[in-house]
Amino acid sequence: MDIDEAKKLVNKIADLEKQLKELQVQSQKQIDESLSKYRRVINSTSEGYLELDLDFKIVDFNITILKLLGKDEPMLLNHSIEKLYEKSNIFVHFANRNHLSFEATFFTGNGEKIPLLLKRSIMHDNKGKPCGYLVLLTELTELKKAQENLQQAEARYRIMYKNAIQGMYQCALDGCFLSVNPALAKIFGFENTHELLHRPGGVASLYKNKKDRQPLLEALQKYHIVKNYEVEMQRDDGRPVWALINARLAEDSQGLSFIEGILIDNTEKRIAEEKIRQSRERFRHLADHDNLTNLFNTRYLYSALDRLIEESNRTLKPFSLVFLDMDNFKHVVDTHGHLNGSQALKEVSTTLGEGLNTPAFGVAYGGDEFVLVLPDTGKEGALKQIQEIRKRMKQTIYLKDKGLEVRMSASFGIATYPEDSDDREGLLALADEAMFRVKNRGKDAVGLTSACGSQGCGPIL
Repeated sequence: MDIDEAKKLVNKIADLEKQLKELQVQSQKQIDESLSKYRRVINSTSEGYLELDLDFKIVDFNITILKLLGKDEPMLLNHSIEKLYEKSNIFVHFANRNHLSFEATFFTGNGEKIPLLLKRSIMHDNKGKPCGYLVLLTELTELKKAQENLQQAEARYRIMYKNAIQGMYQCALDGCFLSVNPALAKIFGFENTHELLHRPGGVASLYKNKKDRQPLLEALQKYHIVKNYEVEMQRDDGRPVWALINARLAEDSQGLSFIEGILIDNTEKRIAEEKIRQSRERFRHLADHDNLTNLFNTRYLYSALDRLIEESNRTLKPFSLVFLDMDNFKHVVDTHGHLNGSQALKEVSTTLGEGLNTPAFGVAYGGDEFVLVLPDTGKEGALKQIQEIRKRMKQTIYLKDKGLEVRMSASFGIATYPEDSDDREGLLALADEAMFRVKNRGKDAVGLTSACGSQGCGPIL
């Protein structure tokens, strides 16, 4: 090899050494950057990071673990991790040859204790041999508080569910009960929830009319919630229960639909409302009816006569008015007492009602006097009806339920519109006069009014 070739070789070697040195610098830079990036990553994580050797001694850690445990580097480095927590009080989540996860109570630098979740994984070198452990620590304080709050909330819910005055339940769409509280069992007359839970037919069997459950199901499937659905249900002994239901359609963890609801026993309120309704109807009834006989009263009579006069003027059809007064009624009262006298009047009103066909009606005019109004009826038709009523009255034995046998008769007076009078007062007066003529001539008969004005003429039949 000559000198020139030797120089070229030396220069080439120098270039290679220079390139190698540059590569080493570049590689070290990349390694430093990777290490710096790795360090930034592990220091920025919210979890504590530890690296252990095979003897479980700490060889590396991140800043988070220092803050988490309140310890400095000398208190961690080269110390066993097992000295950081109570080994006698751990809860293992998962464990196999390569991974371990458990909860434990760790000691902080100031002597306090905090719950942490430890997740440990084994590390391997390039040849696949174990070389240490990677550990991540997660603080469980907030999670434990949340779990405790959840447990307390669940406990409160169970207490509320058990002690609520409203019935609470969960059931499948087919009506099979999933859960019920004691209040629901009590509402439907069961001694305990077990009896109700295992009742054949489930919730559907509690409906008075099983078809009434269908509108609730349809509304739930359409709107997923139903408020204030009132329905008649029944107790175990068959007694009615008016229920007010608020329910919603929910799903379990498997996505299966079920119903959960609150049921309020609305029976007392419904009964009270019904009593109020009946009272209102009663008041409306008493406004134009007599309380004793249940016939119409004079207030109704006057307004009805005004309407009949208007209708008669329009249709040119007559109507008749009948005054009647019980014969010798004072003797009935004197003999059997006022209470039996009142009962006798009630029974007479029944006789009158049985002898009248709608739209005819009777009126309790006062004392033992009555008025009968016969629409679309002339004098001849009126006489026929009254004779039938008179006959019926004479054939009836009154106060039989009181152990008595009382027979009674009455005196009747008939006036017809417009034949006898063209106004209400005149018609009433003429019928009254016709009745009094019967009273004065022997009673127990029917007096007719003819067009004689105030002279009160007309036959007695």
